[in-house]
Amino acid sequence: MTKKLLAFVGVLSTALISCAAAAPEAPKYQFKAIARASEDITVSSTMPVRVAQVFVKDGDTVKPGQALVQLDDKAERVQMEQLKAQADDETHVKAAEAQLAQKKVDLQGIVEAHAKGAATDLELQHAKLEVTISDLSLKLAKFEHNQNQLKYKQAAVQVSRLLLSVPTSDKDKPTDTFKVFKVFVTRGESVDRLKEVIRIIKIDPLQIDVPVPETVVETLKLKVKQPADVIFPNVKGPAEKGTIIFVADEIDAASGTQTVRVEIPNTTGRPAGKKVSVRFSPAQ
Repeated sequence: MTKKLLAFVGVLSTALISCAAAAPEAPKYQFKAIARASEDITVSSTMPVRVAQVFVKDGDTVKPGQALVQLDDKAERVQMEQLKAQADDETHVKAAEAQLAQKKVDLQGIVEAHAKGAATDLELQHAKLEVTISDLSLKLAKFEHNQNQLKYKQAAVQVSRLLLSVPTSDKDKPTDTFKVFKVFVTRGESVDRLKEVIRIIKIDPLQIDVPVPETVVETLKLKVKQPADVIFPNVKGPAEKGTIIFVADEIDAASGTQTVRVEIPNTTGRPAGKKVSVRFSPAQ
C-alpha cells in the first residue's frame, strides 16, 4: 500500500511540473517605431551679424553651456563699457546728498534765528522748501543711477547673446552631452536674424514614440514609469530596458492609437533614426 501511494505521489508531482512548464507566458505586445534624439536644438542668431569665430565642427561632443560660435560683438562691447562707466559713477548721487545735508544745516540755522526773531516767516518757509527740493533731487539722482545700472545689465545681456552656446537647463546632469549635428556657418560669414547657425542633438538617452492601439493601452494598463523592452535590429543578446515617460491623453481618431513615449539609455552612442521594436508587457 505504501509503495502504491508513493508511486501515485510521484506521478502527481510529475504531472504538476509538466502543467507548470506548459503554462503559457503572459501575453506580450510588440510594435515597430523609430528611435530619435531626446533633444534636437537649432541655435540661431537674434540679429543680423557677422560670424567672428566657430569653435566646433560637425560630430563634436559638447556639454551644456559650452561655447559654439562667437558673433561679432565689438560695437556692443563699446556701448556696454560706456554704460558701465555711467553705472559705476556715483558723482551725481553724492553731490545731491551733500546738497541736501547743506540745506538741512541752513534750515536748522534759520529755525534757530526764527526762534530769536532774527529770521522772518518767509525765510523759514523758503529754507524748508530748499530742503524738500534737495531731497527730491537726491531721489532723482538715485533713480537715474539705478536706470544706468539697468541699461548696463541690458547691454551685458545683449553681448552675451552674441556668444552662442549649448542651452542649459535645471535638469542638466554633469554627464549630459550633445552631438553637433550640423554647423551651417563659417568664420566671416554674415547671418540674418533667426537664421540657423548650429544644430545639436542629444542621443543619450534616446526616445521612441510608439503608436499603440488604444485597446492595448487599456489592456496592459500602460502608464509612466512602466518598463518596456527595446529590440534593435541585428543586435544579439537580450532586449534593452527602457521606461515609459509619457502616455498621450488623446487618441488618434484615424488610426485608433495612443502615443506611448519610451526613453532608453544610450551609453554606446547608437545613432538616432534607427528602426526598433518595442515590446510591452502587462503591468505587474
